[in-house]
Formats: sequence, C-alpha cells, structure tokens
Amino acid sequence: MPFAWAAAAWVAAAAALAAAGLVGLRHWHDRTARQAAAQSVAERGQWLALGLARGAAEAAAGRGGGWGAFAGWVESLRGAEPDLAFVAVRQGGDTLFQESGGGEDAEASGVRLAGPVRMGRRLLADGGEADGVQVVTFTAVLEPAASGGAPLELEAGFARRAVEREEWTAVRAIDSMYRLGLATVGAAFALCLALVAWVARREEARERARRREEHLAFSGMLANGIVHDFRNPMSSLRLDAQMLEKEAAKGPGARPARVAELAGRMRHTLDRMDTVFREFLTLARPDRSAAAAADRADLAACARECAETIAPRYEAAGMGLDLDLPDGPAPIAGPSAGIQRAILNLLLNALQHGRAPGPVRLAVEAAPDAPRVALEVEDNGPGIPRSARAKVFDMFYTTRPQGTGLGLFMARLAVEHAGGRLDAVDPRDGRSGARLRMEFPRAAAAAAPHPEEKP
Repeated sequence: MPFAWAAAAWVAAAAALAAAGLVGLRHWHDRTARQAAAQSVAERGQWLALGLARGAAEAAAGRGGGWGAFAGWVESLRGAEPDLAFVAVRQGGDTLFQESGGGEDAEASGVRLAGPVRMGRRLLADGGEADGVQVVTFTAVLEPAASGGAPLELEAGFARRAVEREEWTAVRAIDSMYRLGLATVGAAFALCLALVAWVARREEARERARRREEHLAFSGMLANGIVHDFRNPMSSLRLDAQMLEKEAAKGPGARPARVAELAGRMRHTLDRMDTVFREFLTLARPDRSAAAAADRADLAACARECAETIAPRYEAAGMGLDLDLPDGPAPIAGPSAGIQRAILNLLLNALQHGRAPGPVRLAVEAAPDAPRVALEVEDNGPGIPRSARAKVFDMFYTTRPQGTGLGLFMARLAVEHAGGRLDAVDPRDGRSGARLRMEFPRAAAAAAPHPEEKP
C-alpha cells in the first residue's frame, strides 16, 4: 500500500518536526528564563545595595541608631532575601561592618554615590554558613556629604542559587507546557496513524471492489465479444445451410458440385468458429504475450480467407466486395486467429454501413522493401466524422440501435495485441465512405505459417 506508507511517513515526519520544535522551544525558553532571572537578580541586588549604602552612610554618620540598628536591618532583610550571603562596609581599607547596618533615605541624609553599583563574582570561603559559596557581589562606593572622611564602600553578596530560584518558576511553567505539548503531539501522531490505517484499509477494500467490478466488466465484455464474433460465422453458416437445403430439394436435378461447395464452406465456417472460440480462451488467460510474440501470420492470406468467410452475407445483402491483394505473402507478427477476427469485424462494419451495390474495397499493401504491412477496408457509406474517429473504437460505442459497440473495439484490441495499430483515416479522393486502416511491422517471410495451420 504505497499510499499508506507515504502518508505514515509524512505523519511521522510532521511529528518529528513538531517534537524537534518543542525541544528547541524549550531550550530557547530555558536560556531566556535564565537570562531574565539573572537580570532580575541583578536589579534586586543593585536596589538592595543602594538601600544598604544609604543605611551604612547613616550609621557611619552616627544617625539612625548607628551600626546596631544597621545590623538589625540587615538581619530583617535576610528574611525577605534568603539568598543574601553577606554585607560588608569598608572605609580606607578598614572593615567597619560585617553583616550589620541600618539607614534612612539617601537624599535626605545627603548620601551621594561615587559611581554606579558594580557587579562581580567571587568564592566566599571565610567561615560560617557561607563557606565555599559562589556569590554575586554588588559594590557601591558612596561619600557622606557631612563628613570629610574617606569614601565608604559597601559590598553585598547574593548566593548563585538566587538566579536558579528566580528562574525556577518560569522553568517549571515551561516544563509543564513542554510535557503538555509532547503529550498533544503524541496523541495527534497516534490519531493520525489510526486515521492513515483506516484510510488504507478503506482504500484496500475499494481496490478489491474495483478489481471485482473490472473482472465482472471484463467477463461481460468477453461474453459479448464471443456472441458478437460468433454471430458472423453463424449467419454465414445459416445462409449456406439454407442454400444447401434448396439445392437438395431439387432431387435428381441437384448439382453435386454446388452441394460439395456449400458443404465445404459450412465445414470451413465451423472450423473458423472453433478457432475464434479458442482465441477467446487464450484472451482470458492472464499472460499470453510470449505465445503471441512467437506467432506469425500472412496478412494477405488472412484477408483472402476472411473475404471467403463473409462472402455469403455480402451476396445476401447485394453488396460487392473488391479484393486488392498481393500475389506474394505479407508476413506480420501476431496470431492469425486474432488478425482474422479483426478483419472480419471491419468487413462486417463496412457491410452494415455501406450502400448496395457497394462495392466494399479490401486491400493489402505489402511492398517488398516497405518496413510495414497495411490493410484497408473502405466502404461507400456516410463515413465517420473527424470528431468521432477516436470514439468509434471505444467499448460499447455505436450509432446503430441494434449494435453492440464491440466490433471495432475488439478489432483494435486484436490488432494492438499483434503489435499493430488500427485507425480511421481520410477516404481516398472521389469517395465519401469510411476508411479503416491497420498497420503492422513486417516480419520475416520464412517464419510466416499458412493461416489454416492450427495454433
């Protein structure tokens, strides 16, 4: 089932693409969340350093409760900022405060920064719970407006886990969305596979139904073809039997030569019916190309025999039949029985559409140096319009109420099976009837058997 495999491959490719997109989206969001968390921690650290710097300036100036109040404020900040690792205040190389302080509004106390808050990283390994902790430091240098002392330097450190804690909420949200997306893609993939399997089974059932319909149609076509091809020799056989009956009714005045002629024609017609029947049995077999390729036929001999077979019907209809056949053989590749069926169908079609007294022309063109051999049947009827020349060979196409639409179709089928082609061409100059022409590649003359040889 090529369609099912192709559809499944497309669904799998789409699912893989969607999964890859989700993975890429998660990595992008993780990186973005980490950057946003780092930015948030940086902003919090800068604002916290500014606030602590104001409190340190107040404590250094002896206002607001001094360093004791500043230490209480730092301790309270630890409850709001659990990632605060340390706070240190230095002046002139001396440490004035380590993890203690307090303060008021910077502008009210006259605190001015000597520069922007600086960020850095270092490993805090000088004792306590912060031993060996990687921290992010924020350093603010400030100058007390009312003091002539050296500038104060405040340094606050945040543990690295502050960034991880900040991005944890966003990562957890995207992780939930990622899992939901994967589940959705998996469910959609499973649903699509189930749909593909259902469509494949439905198409397989339809294909089986189509094959059954084609087999039934072919069986019907084969049955109609058998009936169609048997009606011609049976009509000739009936006419010969009637003439034989009339001749026998003359009693002693019957002509033995005429009786022998009619009996021979009847025997020949029965042989022809047997040949046609065996040809249809061959047509029903699935593989017959090798056997057909090994057959050879003489197109001129086939045309002569078909003219003899259908002559009684032409005589009964008052139609003439002109033969223009070469004296030598016209060898072609293909089964002679199928070629004879095609010629008989063309002659019958000319008889049905021609006008008495005719004549209908049957000609074979087989120049010794020509690469192809051709046969033409031309009547004097209304002809075939140019717009209908392709449709006349379609199955069941007919312009006669009592017609079956199988004669020309079966003729073309037999000709194409022999490697030739059958077409409706323009009539010759001075004529207005239908002109049907079949052409075959020339075969080696030595390989052509007599058309009466049984396959």
